[in-house]
Amino acid sequence: MRSIRLNVVELKCRGHRFAIVAGKSILRKFKTLNEAVAEFENNASFYQYWAGSASVSVENTAPVLIICR
Repeated sequence: MRSIRLNVVELKCRGHRFAIVAGKSILRKFKTLNEAVAEFENNASFYQYWAGSASVSVENTAPVLIICR
């Protein structure tokens, strides 16, 4: 059994908006970079905790195909 622990949270530009992301999971979107930075600075521990949650880990894990014959 493989497990992945992903606790990396980044700020990225997503089109014309900015987002706090963990891997490919978008945790929250913002209209401006300043809003995203301020939110992340004020609640960094919350986003780090969310990045390690089961739902984010599952979304960022590569699918495993099992073929039964």
